[in-house]
Parts: sequence; C-alpha cells; structure tokens
Amino acid sequence: MSAVQPGWYPDPSGNASQLRYWDGNQWTANTAPAQGAAPQPAAAPAQAGYAQAAPATTIAPGATYAMSSSDKTLRMVAFIFNLLSVLATCWLLIPLAWGIPMTLRSWGIYKGTKPNTVAFGVCDLIFLNIIGGVLLLISQKDA
Repeated sequence: MSAVQPGWYPDPSGNASQLRYWDGNQWTANTAPAQGAAPQPAAAPAQAGYAQAAPATTIAPGATYAMSSSDKTLRMVAFIFNLLSVLATCWLLIPLAWGIPMTLRSWGIYKGTKPNTVAFGVCDLIFLNIIGGVLLLISQKDA
C-alpha cells in the first residue's frame, strides 16, 4: 500500500505529454493528455508493473483506455447489437405516430362526425389493422 493518494500523475515511463492514473496501489493502463502543469505528488509512486489495469475511480477528459484485441472485438460486437436494437425498435414510433390519429379518426367515423372514405379505409387496412380496414371498406361510404 502506498501513502500517495490515487490520482493523475506524470507518466512514469517518461512520456511528458501524458498523465497516467495511480490507483493508490499501482499504475493503471488509463492515460490522459498532459495539460499545463500536472499535479506532482510529494513522493512519486514506485513504478509497479502496470500491465494489469485496475478500474479507475476518476475519468479524465480525453483519457484513453488500453484494451486487448479480443476486448476490442467484443466491444464492437456489443456496439453493433446496440445499434441494431435501436434500429429494430425505433420503427415502432412511426406507426404509433400515425396510429393514434387514425384511431381517433375511426372514432369520429363511428360517431358520424368524420366521413368514411375509401382512402381512409385503405390506409387503415395497410397501416393500422386489417380487420378494421376491411370493415370500413365494406361499410357505406360517406364521400
């Protein structure tokens, strides 16, 4: 255990253009670009092997995180599945956007305040409900 507090410190490898995160026990694989004067610990932590990354508690802006090629592949596949899920479910909003007004118009047709037209019956058949559309098409037309 080190007396040095966890935080971002100059990279122990000597790269002055980046900071590396010290988790209180070891150097992590998390790096961030150095901006101006970096905080300097009273006693710099000893350069322990930082091949294994410990989870960082603080995320610096512009930080990069080391990952293996298998992690990179898994993360890309996860991203693709998330994207496909969004695309697969977002289409549900479009039918809902016209389904509600069409249902309200259907109520108006039932109450006699809206005309029953062939165009609305076909649209109802295609976009909302097959049975409802057929029933509107076979009922008497108002226009």
